Amino acid sequence: MTDTSRVLIADASKLARTMTAKLVAKIQPNTEIIQVGSVAEAIDRLQEQWVDLIITALRLPDQDGTKICEFARENHHYLPVIVVSGDVDQRLHDRLLSADVTDYIDKSAGQSGLQIFLNGLLKPDESINGKILYIEDSQVVAHATKKLIQNHNLEIVHCLNVTAAKEVLPDRQTTYNEFDLILTDYYLTNNETAQGIVDYVRNDMKLNKVEMPFVVMTGDENTENQQEILAAGANDLIGKPVNQETLIKKIKFQIRFTQFHRQKAAAEA
Repeated sequence: MTDTSRVLIADASKLARTMTAKLVAKIQPNTEIIQVGSVAEAIDRLQEQWVDLIITALRLPDQDGTKICEFARENHHYLPVIVVSGDVDQRLHDRLLSADVTDYIDKSAGQSGLQIFLNGLLKPDESINGKILYIEDSQVVAHATKKLIQNHNLEIVHCLNVTAAKEVLPDRQTTYNEFDLILTDYYLTNNETAQGIVDYVRNDMKLNKVEMPFVVMTGDENTENQQEILAAGANDLIGKPVNQETLIKKIKFQIRFTQFHRQKAAAEA
């Protein structure tokens, strides 16, 4: 998470909210924690400010907790939404949990189970490393960005265009094994855009936002265009000119999240 992480906790039980908040504070003391007791309260807060992580119960007084997940997906850049509930297994069996839910933990796992889960999502930025595919048609911009990223213990492979990137990503397994994130400028030479590589990874390779995150750099301030990029498969956007600190935080947040889920999937397999 970033140095000013913000976590939203939604649960009808004040005791449950307090216990989860204490656990988050224990794992990452500098986190700002927002506690709400209903879907309406959660949506009100999400309309006011950005959060890095949502932890919600399924049973809330006014609506189902999945409504918070739906709102987050429609109105925010991609962020993890974690459900903590006693009836998750039955809902999974009945196919009642949509893709809006990032992951879940059953209440039967208790606080210790939740702590293990959150430890993976809240580990410090300085402990994160990984490998990035970077697509940028300007050699000057690419040189500066590569130097910045490499100074933060991250490995980077640079391609000038989508065609070259596809050669580095020949198939699904190679892409998954070799890279933790794809960073790309939106507008590239020869009328190429980031949409070409996003479509290739999302539709041809069938790698979703958790399996292979995208951070897209764009100078387009039109919010409708930005939403289209996100809807097409980007996890997050960063405006140009790029703020270096923001870029590193966004990259490390996405790498932390995907690596945690890769480790979780491997352990379950």
